[in-house]
Order: sequence, then C-alpha cells, then structure tokens
Amino acid sequence: MLTTRSEIVSRLLTSTVAELDIPAPLRAAATAEYQRVGDWLAAHADTNGGWVVHPQGSFLLNTVVLPAVGDEYDVDTVCRRELAKHETTQAALKHEVGECLEIYRRLCEGPDAPRGLRERKRCWTLSYRPGLRFHLDVLPAIPNPDGGEGAILITDRDLRAWHFSDPLAYAAWFKSQSQLEFLQKRAVLAEAAHTPPQAIPDWQVKTTLHLLVQVLKTHRNEHFRDQLELRPASILITTLAAHAYRGEQDLMAAVLDAVELMPAYIEETDDGPLVPNPVEPRENFADRWRQKPQLLARFNGWLEQLAEDVREASSEHGLQKVAVRLSESFGEHPVQKAMEELGDTYRVTRERGTLALGAGSGLLSTAGDLPVRDHGFYGRGG
Repeated sequence: MLTTRSEIVSRLLTSTVAELDIPAPLRAAATAEYQRVGDWLAAHADTNGGWVVHPQGSFLLNTVVLPAVGDEYDVDTVCRRELAKHETTQAALKHEVGECLEIYRRLCEGPDAPRGLRERKRCWTLSYRPGLRFHLDVLPAIPNPDGGEGAILITDRDLRAWHFSDPLAYAAWFKSQSQLEFLQKRAVLAEAAHTPPQAIPDWQVKTTLHLLVQVLKTHRNEHFRDQLELRPASILITTLAAHAYRGEQDLMAAVLDAVELMPAYIEETDDGPLVPNPVEPRENFADRWRQKPQLLARFNGWLEQLAEDVREASSEHGLQKVAVRLSESFGEHPVQKAMEELGDTYRVTRERGTLALGAGSGLLSTAGDLPVRDHGFYGRGG
C-alpha cells in the first residue's frame, strides 16, 4: 500500500517512464534487425578484417525512452571492422560501411525492410516504415589497440583525429553502479518465473538507477521540447546520474539526490568542462559544452527546474493534482496512463476511504481520507 507522498510520486514516475520505454515486441524486432544487419555484413561484405555489429547506448543500457519529437525509438549500434588503424582512414571506413549498408538496404525485401539510409556526423541511419517505430544508427569503428577488449576508434565528420570509445565496458560500469539491486531484482523475477536467475535477460531487470536515468531523460525531453539544440546528451546525463546514485530504493529520493549531486561530477579545467568517460578517460562527454559554454548554464537550469517540479508535485493535495503537476513536466499522455495503471493496481472501495477511479476520466480521484502517515496528501474530492 502506498502511504507517503514520496511513494506516490515514485510510483507515478515509475509507471510514467514505463509508458515511454520500448515495448518488448518492439525491442525484439529491433534486436532481430541489428542481428540481421550484422549477419549480412559478415557474410556478404568483404572479408578483410571481419564485420561485427552490436548494440550500444540506451538500448544496451536498458534506459530507452520515447524521443521528444516523433514516435520512433533510436537503436544505437556499433559496426566494428577488424582493421588496424594504418589499414584505413576515417573517411574510407565511413564510406565503406555506408556503401555496404546501402547494398543491404537495396537487397532487403518485404514490408519490414529498411526504406532509407542517411549519413550523419558519426554514423549511418537506416530508416524503416513508420509502423516499426524505430530506426537503426550504425556507428563505423575499428579496434583501439591501446584499450581494452571492447575499446574502439570511431569516425567524426568534424574531427581529424580518431575518437575514442568503449561502449561495452561502459555498459559494464553502468551496471556495476547498481549491481546489488540488479541481482536482487533478477532473483525475484527468476523465482516468479521458476527459472534460474541467469535465464532472466538483463533488459527485463529495472533497478532504481535505470528508472532514475529514464526519469531524467523524459523530463529533459519535455523541458527542451522547443529547443532541441540545447538538450544535454543522454550519455552525459546517464554518466552523471550513475556517479551521483547512492543506492536509493525510493525513486523520488533518487531523483532529488541526483539533481543535487550531479554538478559535482562536472570538472572545470583550463580547456573547459570535463565529464570523462569512466572507462575511457580520453572521451569527454561534455566536449560540446567547450564550444558552447551557455549549454552548461542551461543544463544547471534544467536540473533546478526538475527538482522544483518534483517537489511541487509531492506537495500537492489530492492525487489528481499530483498527476496534473507531473503532466506539465513529463507529458500528459504517459502520466495519465500511469494513473490508470495505479488505479488498476490499487483499486478499492469508496466505503473504505481509499482510491477509486473517477468516472470516465481515466484518472484516479480521491474518495475520502486515506489512513496515511503523511496526512494532508489526500484531500476530499482533491
């Protein structure tokens, strides 16, 4: 039973980001597609050095949220060619991967075949029919001999030097930031499914850290909805949040604590702001802030707004007012769906003075005072 303001807000936030998470069937379709791309490249592209495609970013980290604009999920992948740096150039690597992807696109048949290929700053984007609701970003890369097993060198249209990264090691680092909770939640899921914990795929396990990152990204998308060029990058948010996370189990507390602590992990150097990749320090996730210093101020302003929005929502009297306040910050549709989910789970009778669904509204209405520890959260008719 939900008994405090914090628990109510945490539950609504959890359900809200769940509405924006990539659905399991869509995840399966996206996974099958990047595997098809990888298999085709390995079998049909030139065999000099080999081709391997694997996920990276939010798809690998299990922190996907629906983008602010449009209705497509962004599935990030790496196309790693087993070439030495002296065997190719950035331009040649980018061009060759693009050529092979275009051949793949033209040869694919059926309604779910890719319909377009577009070059971007560091990657190629395969697009599909709108009904599939995702596109595939393919990042050309080669191994980095000076790094770990998954370390890579990537291309950048605006940089002469190779760019350093290690998405697989980063994913392992991110997972380690909430490892204990991950193991506990996976064990619970395994027990319910009567299967060994190892049989539960990682993407089915959501820790508070996963939810925290999704809350931050969802609020970011709403906050910068009309100024997309000012949005902080997801990898930047994810890294700072993972550093700031202190193992909180309550999502609202995790959000407020993270907002307070995240700026402490932004280093000030003579060259400008620095947020190093924790597994590859040569990669600076805040490099864009060096070219545009005003972005750091907008980032800090966004964090302050997020804290204010969450605190104000938790101070509202009446569940509907809480939902309205959260809708302003996280989007009306996902919050309304979250309220419906909360109603289905905690539906009880009016005679018991608990929660009931408002007739035809799709939102919960308060029906009497709940016997809660934090009195005043529920008001009659709130």
